[in-house]
Amino acid sequence: MQVGDLVTYSFQLPRWRKGESIHVGLVIETGKYAGNCDCKVLWAGHANPTTESWVHLSLAPGGTK
Repeated sequence: MQVGDLVTYSFQLPRWRKGESIHVGLVIETGKYAGNCDCKVLWAGHANPTTESWVHLSLAPGGTK
């Protein structure tokens, strides 16, 4: 994953395929952070970014820059 990619949680992809809503976030920074997380994601509707592990994320449909 790169800065600028749109991501979602991997477990939500089946919901998207059914036409249901999913959480979408923007990768704003990559690196190694506390708790073995490796990217910072600014989720839609949230004011502050959170650290996430890439193993739990997938590119959102249409999510590359």
